[in-house]
Amino acid sequence: MQIVVASNPAARFGRSEPVGALVAARIADLGHDVQHIVAVDFAGQLEQTRFAMIQAEVLVVVGGDGMVHLGANIVGGTSKRLVIVPSGSGNDFAATLGLGSTEQVIDSLAAILASSPDRIDLVRIEHPDGVTLAAGIVSVGFDADVNVRSFRLTRVPSRLRYQAAIIATLLRPKHRTFRVRLDGGAERTRRTLIAAIANNRVFGGGIPIAPRADLRDGRLAAVFADELSYPGFLSVLSKALRGRHESDPRVHIVDCESAELASDETVIVCADGEIVGRLPVRCSIMPGALQVLRVE
Repeated sequence: MQIVVASNPAARFGRSEPVGALVAARIADLGHDVQHIVAVDFAGQLEQTRFAMIQAEVLVVVGGDGMVHLGANIVGGTSKRLVIVPSGSGNDFAATLGLGSTEQVIDSLAAILASSPDRIDLVRIEHPDGVTLAAGIVSVGFDADVNVRSFRLTRVPSRLRYQAAIIATLLRPKHRTFRVRLDGGAERTRRTLIAAIANNRVFGGGIPIAPRADLRDGRLAAVFADELSYPGFLSVLSKALRGRHESDPRVHIVDCESAELASDETVIVCADGEIVGRLPVRCSIMPGALQVLRVE
């Protein structure tokens, strides 16, 4: 079988760099034809891996949610299959699938490659720059602000960059006004700090932003908060960190199949922790679009 291994040497602040080579060697030992693609730059990795997958049947991504995002955009909506070796700092998608530790997945590679695919939903994001697929969460609120700020803190050591971005964003959170349309219904205006379209339950290293979201139900969860004072925002955020925000009347979580978001401001859109474009966007569910190989 022809297999491509794509790994991110910067995952988990560089501590995952040897994992990709180990995975490629283990798969080769199993008798498969393996090509290993390594690139720190996401765009370069995407281009090289997409080209390598023209002839391959299985893509193995080694890293965190960013590498799952890369894999989804290469094999999503096709007959090609994805294997995830979780070795990033968050691994939210892998955790939801119950994949286990890096070592457990590597030890099970033979069984994984022989398994039947588990079909997982994806999110199709139409934005002014094109179309992007997402596996987990599409965010335009606080979480997106943290991600964007972390990418700009180039003078901060990489291992501290995300934490520094969280602190900086907490000190000056920004309300934005969105025009929202769910399932083609009436347009509503929301001014909020918290706005996300969820396929997965969790993001940001385990924050259960949409506690009832399901990767296989053909539905999305639109999550919005009311306009909040600073103490109110901290209160809602504290509840969200523990998954207890659903019962808060200031938080609204609505099941839908599509969500359209627009704003008069320039708003960056993030998905799976990666910057994918800017508003306006239309997010729609793609039921069973991603074939993941795994063992129970």
